[in-house]
Amino acid sequence: MKKLFYCNLLLIFILAFRVSLYSQRTSWKFNIKTPENEYFNDIIQTQDNRFILTYTTVHSAPENDGVASVVLLSSEGDVLFENHISHLNRDLHINNIFDSTNLIYLIGSYSNKEQQHRQAGIAFYKMDISLNLLDSSFYDFPESNSLFALHATAAQDEFIIGGSYHIEDNPWGSPFFYTFSHEFDSINAIVFSEQAQNGYFQRFHKLTSNEYWVVDVLKRRYYHFDSDLLLINNYPIPSYTPGSFDAKWDSDTSFYSVGKILKQQSNINLGYNKQLHPFDTTGSISKHWHISDTIDFPAFKESIDFNNKDSIFIGATRNLSVQNPYFAQQASWFIVLQTDSLLDVRWERFYGGDAYYVMGKIISTHDGGCLIGGWKYDYQNSTTNQTDIILLKLNREGLLVGNDELPETRMHEAIVYPNPGTDA
Repeated sequence: MKKLFYCNLLLIFILAFRVSLYSQRTSWKFNIKTPENEYFNDIIQTQDNRFILTYTTVHSAPENDGVASVVLLSSEGDVLFENHISHLNRDLHINNIFDSTNLIYLIGSYSNKEQQHRQAGIAFYKMDISLNLLDSSFYDFPESNSLFALHATAAQDEFIIGGSYHIEDNPWGSPFFYTFSHEFDSINAIVFSEQAQNGYFQRFHKLTSNEYWVVDVLKRRYYHFDSDLLLINNYPIPSYTPGSFDAKWDSDTSFYSVGKILKQQSNINLGYNKQLHPFDTTGSISKHWHISDTIDFPAFKESIDFNNKDSIFIGATRNLSVQNPYFAQQASWFIVLQTDSLLDVRWERFYGGDAYYVMGKIISTHDGGCLIGGWKYDYQNSTTNQTDIILLKLNREGLLVGNDELPETRMHEAIVYPNPGTDA
């Protein structure tokens, strides 16, 4: 009898240890906090379940500005390797990371902020899995062009890069669209130089016809280019405010999108759609988050992701300051929603409230959970404008468990089912 008792006790201990170990592996918090400003750029999960983070450090001394950092984290959030890159004393940002077998590709932008972000261009880096630099290449824009923003994605045989710059002294941003080979050779390009309003090509998808689907997030239009980047047509995006659009494709012809709802005198902030055709918005499924008295804005870089359409993650910032998005003197929160394939919300979570948080990106992870990355400004305990990097790895329920660094009073959660708001 005594032997059976000790066997049961041992079994309970083993099960408890396994649950604790599992919790630690599926949720964690990671911070980069220094006296300087750190700006979140990108994060991905690699094929072997590790994470690669990129951020830029802005130093108080201008001559040390613009150092881009690349950090490889284990699946449990421990730093394995890191590398720090600079380019010609320019302000360097690694905008996007791409993982392939035994290689890591980084695509970034550089500019001289002392010259109104002129002397700008595209930076390409290739690294091994230990973040050793193997190759680099640089594509300079015309020297008088002032860079506004840049974003990249990867197709099967090329990199697709878009963005916006001001041509000479033109006050309007001209959207541009480039394609490069995986060897960093330029293939094709198009620039909309005659502008009467700001444009910014930020979202791209290569269709099965080898044509291109491109989104101007400021003009709120879909662009349809042929394989030679000749414009076929463009179409309005009816739902979202400028600069708030993100999309995740689920088939060759359909995608999910997230944005800030474009409605005058409305307290409805976040909207999410399922569009069944690349350009035709009829027949789309359109839903929204519940009414809010704060400005709730989708994650700036990427705000929707999934590995399984029945578990869609949407990320946003609650109580964003539009006037001062980096250094607002107000509390804000990371928001995470999980929906099913019909965009009905299963649960929502809030993280923060003790400082000013801004979400940069959300990714769906291989274990069924998600990871969010962004920055934090601790305005109540800081005498200077200084931001820190923060990552939260959440389990499949959107929870941080076994983490002593985030008190329960700082993590607010609510569960909503079914979806509280639906557009007719």
